[in-house]
Amino acid sequence: MLASPSALAGLLALGATLAPPQAASIPLPPGRTTTVPVTSALGVSVEHAGPGGAFDLAVALDAEERWPEAAAQYQQAVVEWSEALRLHPSPALERAVQKAEREHQRSLLLASTLPARGRFEPSARFNPLEEGRLLRAKLMVVRAARGRAPPDLVARAVAAFEEVLRAAGPQRAGLETEARLLLCATRAAAGDRAAARLERARVTTAERHDLDNALPLAVCAAALGEDDEAMARLEIYVQRPAPHPLDPYTLRDLYLANDWDRLRGQPRFETLFAAALPP
Repeated sequence: MLASPSALAGLLALGATLAPPQAASIPLPPGRTTTVPVTSALGVSVEHAGPGGAFDLAVALDAEERWPEAAAQYQQAVVEWSEALRLHPSPALERAVQKAEREHQRSLLLASTLPARGRFEPSARFNPLEEGRLLRAKLMVVRAARGRAPPDLVARAVAAFEEVLRAAGPQRAGLETEARLLLCATRAAAGDRAAARLERARVTTAERHDLDNALPLAVCAAALGEDDEAMARLEIYVQRPAPHPLDPYTLRDLYLANDWDRLRGQPRFETLFAAALPP
């Protein structure tokens, strides 16, 4: 027997009363916008020590793979921050100048892969592993500034590392583990942690115990947000005994990397580099 319209209305009203409450929403009037604050988990990079200006523009150009223009803007950032450092000396600002110099060098190296017609040609000057390292460093700089790794840079870095894995014979010997772990770091930075962990799972126990793999293991762990593991691996790499001591320039370059932005400022991290970095 069908219910009458009035009875049906009553049942619907009762159902609405008994239904679980819905999450509250915030109405937005037409033509209005709102800002939702989001806390970043990326840490603090050394380049945040000074006002953006030329450095921010250089990062934007890097994101578009406009390497020659980016190099020029990084050079301008060096000039701006060096002047600020002269007026207001500080270790933090000195690190920012060093970071701008390093990114200037990387952009110049990537610019050298661009032929006259302006199209990117992978491996024009570098082996695939070196190319992947450069591209991954660039995507990390952009990610630190914008909170997101550029998909095109991620794809190019992944392609370079996968080329290393496809190589056969002596060319691949000794490089596969690093390429695999840098793939882990690249995929994690792009937000695909499952794929990143899968890359790391393909690294054998023996390879993980090899001191030569301590740094790429640290980079992979840092990208996955495993701070303690990243710090432990980084300590193994930096404190390796002779005949593998790291020169001050290499240590400074390592300190500046955006891979460690989550660790930066922690006493354990800062102490590790204190002997090689000026106060």
